[in-house]
Amino acid sequence: MKIAHLLPISLIDYPDKLSAVIFTAGCNFRCPYCYNSELVLPEKISKTSSVSEDEVFSFLKQRRGLLNGVVLSGGEPLIQLGLRDFIAQVKELGFLVKLDTNGTFPKMLEELIRDNLLDYVAMDIKRSTDGYEAGAGVAVDLKRITTSIHLIINSAPDYEFRTTVVPDIDEQEIIKITAMITGAKRYILQPFIVPAQKELIGPIKERVPHRPETLNLLWERVKDKFATGGVRHSGSL
Repeated sequence: MKIAHLLPISLIDYPDKLSAVIFTAGCNFRCPYCYNSELVLPEKISKTSSVSEDEVFSFLKQRRGLLNGVVLSGGEPLIQLGLRDFIAQVKELGFLVKLDTNGTFPKMLEELIRDNLLDYVAMDIKRSTDGYEAGAGVAVDLKRITTSIHLIINSAPDYEFRTTVVPDIDEQEIIKITAMITGAKRYILQPFIVPAQKELIGPIKERVPHRPETLNLLWERVKDKFATGGVRHSGSL
């Protein structure tokens, strides 16, 4: 496991749970609007400090009874060698486990769900099928994406699908995206942000995010398709 950072406590990354967040290094996507370039680009990963598995487990053992869960984020956690054994050890300590994924590794995802190693899965839906490669920044096997979507809907203990509404996503695109996840119970719209001192993978033409009112209107347009969800503004929901 290549672990770049351990966030000791989070109130927002695992819905309704107090969690620690583990950020893994490495990703198979190159999303232009991604601001975690230090977790994605090999030349930046090599310059980023790392956290050992021993450090992580030492921390978690001290937090038993204080934290509810552990979030595995990235990068893309499913590219990590040893991920299954790592999660199994986290579960043995009594923590719930949430996985953030881009959905391109359905076989690994299926194994983790089958073996009861995941309690919550959050899958990012980058774009509708017509523009997925533009959203991901690389060639994408859409069959893997759709397989993961169906797997999560039918098998995950709990889950959400989510889309970061970058400047070039409009109402029609959101409607097309929701058609991809027909039957899902939860869908989240997230605002596009660029934290201070962060660099986007880019290049991009537009950096101005949608106004909060626009995101709320987009959710109103599609909310009847889902049992729950909404706009996640700065830790809401």
